[in-house]
Amino acid sequence: MKTLIQLILTLCLSGLAARAQNPPPRPPPLVSPEFAEQRVTFRLCAPQAKLVTLRGQWSKAAVPMTRDDDGVWSATVEPAPAGVWEYSFDVDGLLVLDPSNPTLKPGRDLQRSILHIPATPPAVWDWQDVPHGTVHQHGYASKVAGRRRELWVYTPPGYEGNSATKYPLLVLLHGSGDNHKTWVEHGKAHWILDNLLAQGKARPIVVVMLDGHTLGVWPRGDESKRAAAMEAFRRELLEEGLPLVESLYRVEKDAAHRAIAGLSMGGGQALTIGLGDLDRFAWIGSFSAAPSDAAVAQKFLAAPELANAKLRLLWIGVGKDDFLRVRNEEFVAELTEKGIRHEWQLTEGDHSWPVWRRYLAEFAPRLFIEPQ
Repeated sequence: MKTLIQLILTLCLSGLAARAQNPPPRPPPLVSPEFAEQRVTFRLCAPQAKLVTLRGQWSKAAVPMTRDDDGVWSATVEPAPAGVWEYSFDVDGLLVLDPSNPTLKPGRDLQRSILHIPATPPAVWDWQDVPHGTVHQHGYASKVAGRRRELWVYTPPGYEGNSATKYPLLVLLHGSGDNHKTWVEHGKAHWILDNLLAQGKARPIVVVMLDGHTLGVWPRGDESKRAAAMEAFRRELLEEGLPLVESLYRVEKDAAHRAIAGLSMGGGQALTIGLGDLDRFAWIGSFSAAPSDAAVAQKFLAAPELANAKLRLLWIGVGKDDFLRVRNEEFVAELTEKGIRHEWQLTEGDHSWPVWRRYLAEFAPRLFIEPQ
């Protein structure tokens, strides 16, 4: 019996060794997206799928994909428009990432891959051969959140080599589907600022980006929960985030050198925190903003002389097709009625990142420049 068992083991090991030495051929990895001149081809291996379409931010219409004999679905977009786009595959009604593309849109859930097609000549959010700043990552134990949290800090080119200069600070906030990484990895805020500096259109500044979900996913519909989330984020920013940045970076601390701006949820946070603390922030940017705290807004609107004395810039922008357009127009009408100085931009576009990149490129050159 022992001899038989030994023989079986020997045969099994010999077979495994032979397969290890002569493995079956592996199919070549899928390339997706694949660029060729002005064409981009997308591919997904899904042999059991019945219907697959490509959903890209550059078009409202889904693009049908075709299946080959190996179960690989493909579609080609031609011409491919320049821009930084989100896309995903709709597989029998389920949205999935492109598994062949490592570049993902960061956020509280991962549902979209990123396609970046540089423009000719390069757009302000494209990488260009100019001096570049640095993005720093910091973790900290948040007492407000009761857990480990992160923030990212951008320092402009030349920061490390100039130990005497102090810089203005911008707090830059994201939307409800995003996190503290999104303004860099998808919004290209660091490249926008690098390029504006190289063109002489903006001042060098330090930027801090926090995760706006202090208590977890931002609540919807429940006013009390939303107020609690807003207050928790306000405390985390003012009691933990800003002191951390001030301890590590050479930043000015007065309101004249402090700005806060954000998009969607982050726009509501920027308005609530900025309008509620004009002794700390004199520059405020609202990009397609969600509503601010009602009590803060009413207190601000009730003192127009104080607002005009302390605010250097209140910049508000929203797209014509944005679902938050009416809310922003109502707020702008209140500002106009009260005589509070502001800048209002009603632009092309909807509630999406192509709009918000453009807003940052327009807002940043206005920062820390004395009004004429």
